[in-house]
Amino acid sequence: MARKQQGGSVAKAILYGGLTAASLDLLSADLIYRVDLITVMHSIARGWYGPSAMSGGADVALVGLVSHYAILTVAAAIFVLASLRFPVLRRLWWLTGPAFGLGVWVVMHYLVVPNSHAGGGIPHWPLKTKGMEELVGHLVLVGLPIAWWARRLLGR
Repeated sequence: MARKQQGGSVAKAILYGGLTAASLDLLSADLIYRVDLITVMHSIARGWYGPSAMSGGADVALVGLVSHYAILTVAAAIFVLASLRFPVLRRLWWLTGPAFGLGVWVVMHYLVVPNSHAGGGIPHWPLKTKGMEELVGHLVLVGLPIAWWARRLLGR
């Protein structure tokens, strides 16, 4: 019985962490780049459709939205499942969360985006102001909530 309850908590930690991180990341992109959410979702869909996604309709925006939530739910699953093996990830959630957010940012900007149809290359250092805002946003608004949900639902 305890195992079944643990499994439910694991699933909730993954789901809540992914949904929270994806929602906060969308909001931060909206604020950082000062564009509406449809434009943000079209920008995400560029990974599938290339630059033509920016002139797409609601269907393209939906692909961007679903892709974004799926990616961050997978990220949450990686953190939560790793924290089952290494509980220190949950014990020090306030440190490991931002470190994980940095990892998500690195994977997205150095692996996923350059290898997608989105165009653009690997970001160069030093990043411009908006790039730094996005990086800090991943530490605080992506990694931290994922780690917090893992700690909250799975304990130390």
